[in-house]
Amino acid sequence: MSEDRRLRAAIIGCGVIASDHVATVKTRCGPVQLALCDVNSGVAAALNEKHGLNATIHADARELLKEQPFDVVHILTPPDSHYELARLAIEAGAHVFVEKPMTLTLEETRSLYQFAEQKQRLLCVGHSLLYMDCVRKALDLVRSGRIGRVVAMHCFFGHAEKQKTIPYRGVSHWSYRLPGGPLINLISHPASVIVELLGRPGKLTYLSQSRNVMPHGYSDLLDVAVTTDAGVGTFIVSMAHGNASRYFTVECEKGSISVDLARQLVTRRIQRPKLSIVSKLFGGIGQGTSLIAGTVSVLCRVVTGRLKPNPGTRELVARFYHAVRTQGQSPVSRDNVLGVAEIIEQVLVAGQACGDVKSWKALASVLQACPPEGTGTHTSLPKGTL
Repeated sequence: MSEDRRLRAAIIGCGVIASDHVATVKTRCGPVQLALCDVNSGVAAALNEKHGLNATIHADARELLKEQPFDVVHILTPPDSHYELARLAIEAGAHVFVEKPMTLTLEETRSLYQFAEQKQRLLCVGHSLLYMDCVRKALDLVRSGRIGRVVAMHCFFGHAEKQKTIPYRGVSHWSYRLPGGPLINLISHPASVIVELLGRPGKLTYLSQSRNVMPHGYSDLLDVAVTTDAGVGTFIVSMAHGNASRYFTVECEKGSISVDLARQLVTRRIQRPKLSIVSKLFGGIGQGTSLIAGTVSVLCRVVTGRLKPNPGTRELVARFYHAVRTQGQSPVSRDNVLGVAEIIEQVLVAGQACGDVKSWKALASVLQACPPEGTGTHTSLPKGTL
């Protein structure tokens, strides 16, 4: 496929994340004719106007995929529609980018990959953390072998919004109807890095806690430990901590790497066989210098306008289009996606075994009875729901 050919692309689901997809397609993906689709056509029209596009506007994704051929389709709708829409798009001959989580079950994810391979179409999921510049630097350093093999990794991922507000702008948000609730929507981020570094998961252990941060007794903190053939990975997802509390540490045989995801900083520490008095006194100077250099680099990107919101998503979308045009491979591997799907499924199974995960259908029926956002009253569910 020619790099200069005008591609036909559809963005299905015009919510918050769609703006980053549109901005990237417009500036980094070559000639593209866009169609925007959302059940609320006014949202699609507003997105079209915001970015100065000449896109066609549609309200029915299924009809759109039946009526028009596309080279690329972005599925940015709630996860319970991902499998059906992605399959329809692949059937229609499109390469497909799906926001995370790819589907609601491991079986659906496997099925979608098998179908994409059968139709010789690319399939990519929005594991955007893998394409943040600071994460890529850390991954490259680990893969270089200069600090030895990975032994363990830990990630903390905060996702609170403003204080004393219900996350995701209220209980009407689709994430409250996912199996396991809003926390399940966030697992893909830390899990994708753990799988990338340590491989597919083996045994998994799980803890959760509810401190009345979330409505309906949902847990607001999830702690997961995964063992693999290469080491141990742990992550915590918390709805009680803001987005500034996002970081991970990789422990290797000869040193460690720390990545501050919020500030996009990477620091490295060399492991010494014995900690001397000199090391104790001056060991932090190197890390401090690294932090200062990283901060200056980030500042320069802010001043020059090169630091955009959601940089991982933008980089991933651009690489996906490059793969489509050059008949390359998807920028997120099948093994990574299946590994993350396995972790999500094991967490849900563990939650069910502990009595933490309620029936999705039963929970959805309760939430549909909730009053509109902002009324200050909610239907109560038992504590401990994941």
